[in-house]
Amino acid sequence: MQRRAAPWLVFALGAVGLLVVLAVWQRNGYWEYSDGVYAASARELLNGRDLYGQMAGAQPPLVYLVGALLLAMHDGLASIRAGMALFDLATAALTALVVWRLTQRRWLASGAGVVALLLPWSLHEHAQLTPETLAAPLILGSALLAARAPRAVLAGALGALAIACKLAFALPALLVALAAARRGLALASLVLGSALLAGLGTAIFGTDLWRETVVAQLQVGRHPLHYVGGLWAQAAWNLAPLLVPAVAAVVLRERAREPRLLLTTAAAALGGVLLIATVYKNGSYLNVVQLCEAPLLALAAAGAAWLVDARALAVLGASVCLALLGVAQVASLLVTPGDPRPFARPSAAAAPGRALSPGGVDRAADAARACPPGVAYSGPPYVAFVAGRRMPGHQPDQFIIANAREDARFARLAAADQPRCP
Repeated sequence: MQRRAAPWLVFALGAVGLLVVLAVWQRNGYWEYSDGVYAASARELLNGRDLYGQMAGAQPPLVYLVGALLLAMHDGLASIRAGMALFDLATAALTALVVWRLTQRRWLASGAGVVALLLPWSLHEHAQLTPETLAAPLILGSALLAARAPRAVLAGALGALAIACKLAFALPALLVALAAARRGLALASLVLGSALLAGLGTAIFGTDLWRETVVAQLQVGRHPLHYVGGLWAQAAWNLAPLLVPAVAAVVLRERAREPRLLLTTAAAALGGVLLIATVYKNGSYLNVVQLCEAPLLALAAAGAAWLVDARALAVLGASVCLALLGVAQVASLLVTPGDPRPFARPSAAAAPGRALSPGGVDRAADAARACPPGVAYSGPPYVAFVAGRRMPGHQPDQFIIANAREDARFARLAAADQPRCP
């Protein structure tokens, strides 16, 4: 019994210990614009601001509600980071469980679970209040449940919750339901759960919910094609270390202890990869890669084990070389987060790293706090959140109100909020 429990104890201690290390590494550094938008919006919601009616909101309400719940416990960045780290931990634990059920190898599963916390974009987005961090364990959990017929209803329910984080997540949720052991039941649960959540959201927030999350989103425009191509190349570069063994897992699927789980996990991975195509929309970014990393890692871990069993040395060698590239990418994020190379794709003009160091955030927040009382702060929403300042017109999502015609009323509120600091 002790031998059987040892890998899980190692995973638990390793994952929790790594989360502590990452918290010290991350501190209050500024990585993601959206993180600041959602955090500042959650505070406005907690303070009584009407989401969608008095304040723009680009996504369904779940991400804002989770943020408001965390801030209700403690109004500060620490509660956001601690709460979202638990979602990262859930994703890691589910990754370990998928690998275990596919291979019945405890140490492999334990190691894969810890590594899940260090995947390139999962590390980049670590403990951030974003739809991707919330939905990653929901999609992977849905894949786990969908593999066994009696749990198809729960699989669809988790998929519906993922859609409540961001409407685009309907794609991986739908693919998982289509791959389920009881497809009809999973699909019915997904559709019914989504309808119930949509009805509940409409009852609470009114039709403004759809004006913001659908109409306004369709009006924000598109990125230039060359920029989109660069984003796709960056995504391919960061996912390359996982692709060969993940594809090998599909090729060697007859070795899987649970063939249906391999299918649902592959469906979750494929859905996440296909979501990368949506970065053509203005305002979207590569944090969406986070959604496919964990299921790809689970497939890659199983595929690597089966390659060893099959003695496919050439493919295994290629997988090891690509894995070393992944290690280098992660190391660059950890050591030089401001300019992480080779995390950035070759020939990239700029690396998608940390926007402001913890010291830089402290200085910016101190400057924001020095502004006259009651004056709106017009810098990054993240700095406004850390400093406890409000954004112009109480509109943290400055991007969508500037780019969507539907949000002209919010843009006018922000423009009329004068003077500003800085």
